[in-house]
Amino acid sequence: MMQRFLLAVFIPILSLGVVGALAVSLGLIFLYLHHAMHSELGVIILGLALVILVPVGAFLAQNAVEKGNS
Repeated sequence: MMQRFLLAVFIPILSLGVVGALAVSLGLIFLYLHHAMHSELGVIILGLALVILVPVGAFLAQNAVEKGNS
């Protein structure tokens, strides 16, 4: 019973930390790219790539998992 309680507390805290770390690291990457290129073009291209490639990757991963379960 105590283990379930600890997991119920630990997993949300861990997920907040992971999401926070990803947000900070992605923000730093965008800032570095903006300062390195001295324009917004690199930031726009990286943002578009993320918007397009993340759903495509999720779609391909889901198809691979569904083929493995069949």
